[in-house]
Amino acid sequence: MSASGAGVGCRVLGVGAGRLLAATGFGLALLWAAQMPETAAKLELVAEPSMPVRVYLFKDKRPFRLSPVQAMLPLRVDLFYRERLWRAGESPETLEVSCNDQSHFLLLRGKGSYELPAGQYRVEAYRGLFYTPAVEEFELKAGETRRVSLRMTDWSGGKSREWLSGDDHIHLVRTRQDDDVFLRWLEAEDLSVGNFLQLQRQMDAAPQYAFGRAGEAKKAGYSVRPGHESRCEYYGHINLLGGREMIRPLSIGKMYANQEAAYPFPAVLFGRGRKVGATVGYAHFSGSMPHSTLLLDLALGNIDFLEVFQFGVLKSAEWYELLNAGLKATGIAGSDFPVLLNRMKPWPRWIPLLGPERTLVKARAGESAYEAWAEGVRRGNVVVTNGPLVEARVEGDEVRAEARFWRPLEKLEIVRNGVVVAAATGDGKKTELAVSVRLEGAESCWVAGRVTAKREEGEPEIQGHTNPLYWLREGRPVVVRAARDAVAAKWEKELAYYRGAGLPFQSEEERREFFDKGDQALATLRGTPSRAAR
Repeated sequence: MSASGAGVGCRVLGVGAGRLLAATGFGLALLWAAQMPETAAKLELVAEPSMPVRVYLFKDKRPFRLSPVQAMLPLRVDLFYRERLWRAGESPETLEVSCNDQSHFLLLRGKGSYELPAGQYRVEAYRGLFYTPAVEEFELKAGETRRVSLRMTDWSGGKSREWLSGDDHIHLVRTRQDDDVFLRWLEAEDLSVGNFLQLQRQMDAAPQYAFGRAGEAKKAGYSVRPGHESRCEYYGHINLLGGREMIRPLSIGKMYANQEAAYPFPAVLFGRGRKVGATVGYAHFSGSMPHSTLLLDLALGNIDFLEVFQFGVLKSAEWYELLNAGLKATGIAGSDFPVLLNRMKPWPRWIPLLGPERTLVKARAGESAYEAWAEGVRRGNVVVTNGPLVEARVEGDEVRAEARFWRPLEKLEIVRNGVVVAAATGDGKKTELAVSVRLEGAESCWVAGRVTAKREEGEPEIQGHTNPLYWLREGRPVVVRAARDAVAAKWEKELAYYRGAGLPFQSEEERREFFDKGDQALATLRGTPSRAAR
């Protein structure tokens, strides 16, 4: 038994007998079925058409584990993101991801063979958001070999192939030897791009073996690209995706690092990140801390995105205020995996583990799915969703929105500057909706389509939302004065907090740089956006 990226478990772990026994236990868990009794039956699962999928097995209506598996990722999430991928053999067929006493099985090659006791079974298969779940019930008899086909159907009618999907926020330890498993896991979730982020909590966590293209694992249509989440209790959490190198210091402030320093602040990191080719923005919308420099960086055009959809929550009201204020705020979605998997029990099985909320970009993968996806994010050509596919377009004075899903849709709406101006309502059965409206008035505006779908108990709200499309009168920018004033007042209040907070800068030059940018942002927010802002 070996850990990914190394030799035998004792050499990998380099610790005492307790850890060695744990490694041995994993080996036994992976291989125990070799001694199954003769009363066992053999089950062969096959996805049709052949593709990696995620599956769940039930025996007598209760969860039952597939065995044997050749790879395991046991998650006991803490602050340090140090869980390792374990496997037996070079080409694992089945990966078991376990958390909160729930096991999730990935058929990495679209098929798997298992030794199971006789009995009544049900198997469920899932693949991302664009495939209808497959369910099969069957009986296994002692000594028999049974082949069960899992027929996967693309409910989008092929439109799924027009989109690249990405999760900007995944924390998993990765070595080169892990890449094949992780790429096939992405494929099983129908997730084109997984951004694997290194981070820090007094020590480096979720380490990546290289950065930029040197650290990218890819196959046709799929990429794992490394990046990092830089965190600070003073300013919030930020993500730097895909850059050629990691920017140090990775975190600042005693909560996350080993010193108090308040420098470099996010604007500095964003500038350094862009110089090494990173796509940059705020995690958890405004950074998840009590105070944030998000408004500074939006005002000065320092970021490419902010996470508006995470943990099943779409922060639409807060997003709309920024858009109404005339700020370029491209909204994306990211999971912060495995945080939610650790919190939500039981996990709603049809929702993907990676990319439960995801960022869709209408593009072709080309040589690198990541590069095409990131370019779409930087352009703002983005849809965020945890289920339905929604699109909107503006043609002349008309805006039209369309949505579809494999579940019944509840409502499709067109919003103008955050206010609903047209809607189509489902009847409890419709899986497709469309709506259009003519735009009138003398003022420029932004419009977007948003949709909700039927959900079951224990699930988050199932929804999709386009990014804004702009309808400009004589090139004038979008600005709702009340929103602009409110945002300016918020940054003025934050700036006053920072002036009195006694931030531990190491030099007067660092302090001056921060407050000069803060004052520049306030002056910008108090003004009116120029035509060049759009």
